[in-house]
Amino acid sequence: MRAMAICLGVLTLAAVEARGAAATATAKGDPFAENACVRCHRDLPGRLSQIVDLEWKFSVHYTAGVGCDGCHGGNAALRREQFKSDDEWKIASHLDGNPEFLLMHEAKEFVSAARGRSVSYFCGKCHAKIKEQHLGSPHGAFGDPTCLFCHGQRSHKITHATPDIIDTRERSENGRCSVCHQSSTMKAVGRIKSILVDTEEQIKASGESYKELEAWGYRNLELEKLHHHTAGVRSQLRQVFHSFNMREINNFASEIQGTVDRTVATHELVQRLRKTQREQTLVGVCAVAVLLTFVGLLVYYKKAFLEHVARG
Repeated sequence: MRAMAICLGVLTLAAVEARGAAATATAKGDPFAENACVRCHRDLPGRLSQIVDLEWKFSVHYTAGVGCDGCHGGNAALRREQFKSDDEWKIASHLDGNPEFLLMHEAKEFVSAARGRSVSYFCGKCHAKIKEQHLGSPHGAFGDPTCLFCHGQRSHKITHATPDIIDTRERSENGRCSVCHQSSTMKAVGRIKSILVDTEEQIKASGESYKELEAWGYRNLELEKLHHHTAGVRSQLRQVFHSFNMREINNFASEIQGTVDRTVATHELVQRLRKTQREQTLVGVCAVAVLLTFVGLLVYYKKAFLEHVARG
């Protein structure tokens, strides 16, 4: 019995040390390790902990430093050590909860009060320009799909905005857009995605060309508006996309295309000029070499002639 007690004591001590080491490692590598919401939810069962470690932790919000309180409100700075019990800590943390996004139901589950267009208004507190585009679109008019459906599939794992969010797969393949869109409107969805993908590829390719132009000493303020601010241009393109207005999307893509075309044309022109300069330089070098050779021959023959005269 004594041996068993010693073993249990050693195991308990090891478990405590392991938890302490894990907590230290977490504190060093996780900027939210001391966040009250995160600390509490990680110890809760089922989905209450999954929304932290399996969803939100892999979201663009986590990467951007936006914690639970950024949307749900509450006081994430409180510490468990400040309170006598877990319940007191929980109640105090939730006192400043956002009433628009945090409700306590009889089932003791927290759910969002935001539905339909109200999701756009809520997310629009940070994403104002996209909110305006979305609310003026068919999606915004219907109130569905919401921001959460497209960007998070109704979870806390809000993904980084890329054209891949526009899912053109068939309904039988669990396509995201085809849940609502019929085959006729899916064609429009496909066209919009193609415009986004092609335009972003053109921005990237022409950006490399402009970097080369700058390395050659060429500068152009008009072209710099695109190539020195590519992240902002891509963001504007995606903002316009949320309108689902083909005319607006095409007009903005055409503006970018115009700048891309001018970049390509300028790159080709400068490249030809540099080639011509190199050819001219080569011709000049060759001419100088011929002249030097000729002068060398003259000097040689003059010297040889003078030596011959001196001997005669």
